[in-house]
Amino acid sequence: MKIYYDYQIMLAQKFGGISRYIYEISSRLPALGADVNLSCVHNHNYYFAERFGIHKMTQISRGIFHCVNKAKRFFDIRRGNYDIIHPTYYYASKPSRGKFIVTVHDMTHEIYEGIYPISGRVINAKRKIIPQADRIISVSENTKRDILKYFPGIDPAIISVIYHGSSINPVINSDALLPYDYVLFVGMRSMYKNFSRFTEAMRGIMSHDKDIHVLCAGGGDFTAEEISSFGEFSGRFHQAGLSNDDLSRAYHGALCFVFPSEYEGFGIPILEAFACECPVVCANASSLPEVACESAEYFDPLDINDMAGKIEAVIHDESLRENLKSRGRERLKFFDWDKAARETLECYNLALKGE
Repeated sequence: MKIYYDYQIMLAQKFGGISRYIYEISSRLPALGADVNLSCVHNHNYYFAERFGIHKMTQISRGIFHCVNKAKRFFDIRRGNYDIIHPTYYYASKPSRGKFIVTVHDMTHEIYEGIYPISGRVINAKRKIIPQADRIISVSENTKRDILKYFPGIDPAIISVIYHGSSINPVINSDALLPYDYVLFVGMRSMYKNFSRFTEAMRGIMSHDKDIHVLCAGGGDFTAEEISSFGEFSGRFHQAGLSNDDLSRAYHGALCFVFPSEYEGFGIPILEAFACECPVVCANASSLPEVACESAEYFDPLDINDMAGKIEAVIHDESLRENLKSRGRERLKFFDWDKAARETLECYNLALKGE
């Protein structure tokens, strides 16, 4: 089977969940007998650095590289006689040859239409590409339901739900990342990520627990508005951009990882926390209960008091924390990139059979 992945996500992301997904799947398929071609000129992504090198980009050069790669994709597909064409993002069209596979990671732009500057552009691209797909890969059952909600004409039978795995390298029994008891928040903090309610919940906890701090991993420096919202507790909120090893140490050293997001297509940080033996406290929303199942403590993401109460219950109960760690280790066994690669190949075979 000859498979073609295009360049899009390698130009769009330095790091990120979608590029990690493409890297993990595409690197495993050759061992399963597939002939995989990834095509990218002037790669921008660190996961593919060993294969393509790394090129710094300006806004102008990104546009130029996009045009070069788009032209290369056109000629590659015309000459390559590929069985499977799998674009790495939504800006593509169904080619005249090969079966066309689209992965849908979430429906964030549709649900929060108008909030993102590029929402309209992404939505239009998805409206064009998703109905053209011979088969669709969804990263969760929740995302599959969202696909069918926004694309009611899609046949549910052509959607394969294939879960992610964990890519983090657990660094266990290492020195603590911070000399404090801390709660961990990971990733972007804007909009539906629900950071403002999390901040308010933590301020309430901090008001009567003088030893608790918050570590925010990634997401960029705190904004002036965020710092102002911390109020008298600003010295107990910390932000750091972390390497993979330090992120693992951050999970392992935390009293718990809190994931208050109102919406996720999958929720990879849950698997990272499980892998690093970190108790998970998360929103009872979208795909998160599907991924964490009975291995997390849940709260209503819109209820600050409920959020604070569930976080406090975990950080003050060592037995509960150990129980959550144990459940997380067991739940993690359900998610595996090798399994995801095999299921992806099965999806491709179904497309070739016209099923």
